[in-house]
Amino acid sequence: MASRAILAVKTLRCGQAAATRITRRMFSDAPGPGKRADKFGPVTWSSLALASVVGSGAVFYYYSEKDRLQTQSTSTVTSVEKPLLGGPWTLVDCDTGRAVTDASFRDKFSLLYFGFTHCPDICPNELVRIGDVLDKMEAEKSPEIVPLFVTVDPKRDTIAQMQAYKVDFHPKLKMLTGTREQVADIAKAYRVYFSKADENDDDDDDYLVDHSIVMYLVGPDGQFLDFFTQNARVEDIAAKIRTYF
Repeated sequence: MASRAILAVKTLRCGQAAATRITRRMFSDAPGPGKRADKFGPVTWSSLALASVVGSGAVFYYYSEKDRLQTQSTSTVTSVEKPLLGGPWTLVDCDTGRAVTDASFRDKFSLLYFGFTHCPDICPNELVRIGDVLDKMEAEKSPEIVPLFVTVDPKRDTIAQMQAYKVDFHPKLKMLTGTREQVADIAKAYRVYFSKADENDDDDDDYLVDHSIVMYLVGPDGQFLDFFTQNARVEDIAAKIRTYF
């Protein structure tokens, strides 16, 4: 940074010096010291035409190369921007009490969200947003999307607790719980962070869980397609989902 500042000062000083010399001689017809007035010879129409052609070629090359590099950069970003998420998992469907796997939801799109029923505000807000997305898609007669709520608090989120919790949200919402290991497996597959807010209170049932706030879109083939953060608008989520139909 310092070297750039020095260079800028030097450039300015050089410019000022040149301006001083020009000012002193701007009204003189005599050539500058050590220089001949006819060094470059007269300017002809042919030389101007040649300069124009060369200049046009340089400009064309510049913009062509710029477009090529931008296209190459875009294709590179596109090829690596989608993270490798998802994989096989097994949980318990709280509606039936039976085990379900990732294969249980094949042939349909699914929208996964990880949270817990004792969450005071964020999880309820996100589940309402998921319901709004579903209503918007259903109004447009889009392919069916199955919303899945995966608990990150299996200790307190029993089947009974999950069933009682879901009544306040979209009727199609499926509640999934499981053992601590099963929840850890699916969270790892989707790189979901979750942790008890106070790890020292093992015997206390009144605690919060820190966790990632992300919706995951999974295709009918079970492959991860996209994700949506807390800041994504319902309209934008629906529009993005439509691109996968």
